Amino acid sequence: MRILLIDDDEQLMEVLASKLIEQRYAVDIANTGEMGWEFILLFSYDLVVLDWMLPDIDGVELCQQIRAEDYKMPIMLLTARDRYTDKVMGLDAGADDYVVKPFNFDVLTAKIRALLRREINVGSPVLKWHDLSLDPKIHEVKYQNKTLPLTPKEYGLIELFMRHPQQVFSPGAIIDNLWAGEDPPGEEAVRTHIKGLRQKLKTAGLDKDTIKTVYGVGYCLKAHEEGNASKSNRSSRQVAVNKNWETKPSRQDQLKTVTRVWSKFKDLAFQRLADLENLVVALVEAQVTEELQTQAKNSAHKLAGSLGCFGFPEGSKIARQIEKMLWNQPIKQADIEQIIKLTKSLHGCLQHQPFEETVKEALGKNISLLIVDRNRNSKLSQQLDTQAQQNGIKTYPVFEPAQAQEILEQESLTAVLYNIAFPDGEDLKFLEQLHRQKPHLPIVVLAKSAQLLDRLELVRKGSNLILEHPIEASIVISSVTELIESLGAQAKVLIVDDDPQVLLSLEISLKPWGFELATLEHASELWNVLEDFEPDILVLDIEMPDINGIELCQVLRSDRRWQHLPVLFLSVHQDEKTQYQAFAIGADDYICKPVTGSMLANRILNRLQRSRITHT
Repeated sequence: MRILLIDDDEQLMEVLASKLIEQRYAVDIANTGEMGWEFILLFSYDLVVLDWMLPDIDGVELCQQIRAEDYKMPIMLLTARDRYTDKVMGLDAGADDYVVKPFNFDVLTAKIRALLRREINVGSPVLKWHDLSLDPKIHEVKYQNKTLPLTPKEYGLIELFMRHPQQVFSPGAIIDNLWAGEDPPGEEAVRTHIKGLRQKLKTAGLDKDTIKTVYGVGYCLKAHEEGNASKSNRSSRQVAVNKNWETKPSRQDQLKTVTRVWSKFKDLAFQRLADLENLVVALVEAQVTEELQTQAKNSAHKLAGSLGCFGFPEGSKIARQIEKMLWNQPIKQADIEQIIKLTKSLHGCLQHQPFEETVKEALGKNISLLIVDRNRNSKLSQQLDTQAQQNGIKTYPVFEPAQAQEILEQESLTAVLYNIAFPDGEDLKFLEQLHRQKPHLPIVVLAKSAQLLDRLELVRKGSNLILEHPIEASIVISSVTELIESLGAQAKVLIVDDDPQVLLSLEISLKPWGFELATLEHASELWNVLEDFEPDILVLDIEMPDINGIELCQVLRSDRRWQHLPVLFLSVHQDEKTQYQAFAIGADDYICKPVTGSMLANRILNRLQRSRITHT
């Protein structure tokens, strides 16, 4: 469940937020009424906790504004005003509860849970979700007019999901709602009841995955269009994937998404920078503690891993340099001056680097296309270059095979587009050489009047797709994009990293390849996600707070079912010792952060191809 806290007392809100987060609620904080109103317009909340005295608007006025716009979520007024007339005014304005400061945090969070339970248990007409119906008066659930034999907890689960069909519920939130007033069980109980409910839904005729797992978050009802694709039917699943990409976001939409993500996590990045700046102050004053150094080292590690993913490669390098110096205990005197200098540079990098431009550049690196055409005067090649760039594709147009070889050695490419107007021995020789050098790099060939035997020869030499002249540039680029998307359409990729910035940026970077992606922020939940998602490959970070990637890989290699699952490490650590340790315990590949989408996608595809060959 999602809660919005609106109060300008930042310290108070941070404490309250941390207590609510411990209870598995999602929490947003707004320091002004205007910011709070923007959050309400953007997101769906189950509860708003609202201070009366805000710097820009009276809290009661904001409460009235929320109700005037017909928002139904419970509102709790939080204020130092304790006169009965104030309470009457607040409740008449639309508040559901009124809490006077100072308060006990445990009592306040209990009141919040009570409000949320009240919202869920309010009587309502029969609930409908497609062919599924629930009558809360007689506690009966039917599918296509056939009653489902549910246990009380299974009924509570489906009612919770049907009352909030767009809401994702964490296991903790489910426990709070279904076991209110009882001794709370462990999260394993939630998974057991979810499993039982899924089985009964399947028996009744629904998809077993009607209750969808949102990896690393919780559970919700699957969207209707997702439910239409049967998992047992591979061809129908492929159609669903293709339809998804027919409406894929434009590059401008991607830019907006990444910018919004960065806006969300920018404060976290600057908070980590503040940890480094606090250390600098302590270094100057000779008051460094082990705790302060450890905190700064962890923050430097996080910055090194995430900044490059958001278009700040220089910031990532600087943070990595600082992290290396902070491993010394105590810090060497010779390094102190350098740490101070690097921290100032990092601050300048984040403060002054034009973020939008760096994001555009980063998105442009998602798909990179080598265009080879020996005809320097070819109008089509010029049109292809222009069309590709308009679609957010980074291009490398060349006219000679030797030039193409240089690009292949220096750049991480997504695909090759080879325009062969009149195939001769040199063209075919280069095509064959290219395929041998980069066997997993998709090659699209443009050929004129390609007959069956010509096509057979091109395929033998390594072509993945053959297009025939004459053809429009837009169709060629669309075909290249579709080929790239099809490469990962059959692959399920699970990424585990404790930094949400990295997870979100990797999701965006890998989308063009059509992978079925799942991300996980808490490594301790991996085993349950493996069972549900059944990935084809696992991408692991090394440094994580609860269980590190090395240990996770060891656990996998000791299990009969998962011992052959390909594991790719994605880490900020570049030292040979760490890499040797990773390969020694069973890693299949190792990539250093930051990494472009093209490089990571190609390494994933390469590893999957090898795995399939090994196990066939």
